[in-house]
Amino acid sequence: MNMISARIEDYLEELFLLESTGREVTVTDLADRLKITKGTVTATIQKLVELEFVEHERYGTLHLTDAGREKGMIVFRRHEGFRAFFHELLGLDRDHSSEMACSMEHYVDNVTEERLYALLEFFRKARAEHQPWVDEAFLAIEKPILLVPVPLTLCEPGSEGLILRLTADDTLRKKLVDKGFTIGAKIKLVGRDHNLFSCKLGKKNFDLPLNEAATIWIQQPGKN
Repeated sequence: MNMISARIEDYLEELFLLESTGREVTVTDLADRLKITKGTVTATIQKLVELEFVEHERYGTLHLTDAGREKGMIVFRRHEGFRAFFHELLGLDRDHSSEMACSMEHYVDNVTEERLYALLEFFRKARAEHQPWVDEAFLAIEKPILLVPVPLTLCEPGSEGLILRLTADDTLRKKLVDKGFTIGAKIKLVGRDHNLFSCKLGKKNFDLPLNEAATIWIQQPGKN
């Protein structure tokens, strides 16, 4: 099957959900569901007919073909998988979990979907068995941590932390390392004057130009 757009997939998912209620589906129903105009729906339905995902007689009801129904079910299933992941595993509220799922459901392959559901099943089984690590996992994700370091150029004066990454090329990297800017070293940004960054490294003070400061990434304790 040719690649289809996320918009087309959204239509197929909504048609699949409407069909699953047992009612006959009209353009008006779909427009209300998607919160868009009937004219916009009509234009897209014509595209779905051309792709042989939908059958539609003029002013009549909409019917998914087998191919359209299968694709709609796949998109819906992936939506539910991500929604459950965000809500059940990460503890996000239902509405936000559904919004996140809507953004990601279009970019998943079969292997990812299978592993996502395998992870959900493993988690659900452990929770049903009251395994202690489940509660420990929830406690762990409630504690904010710094996910990634930030470049010195995004730090506020007074910020301090440990150098976790140097992204300079070999020549500049050697220059910085020779000065003491090594992984694990403690650094403090003292001040900034336009594109000049004053910092303290141990007992030494340095004024770094923008191109050097941008390559030094630090972790600031207690921030994320």
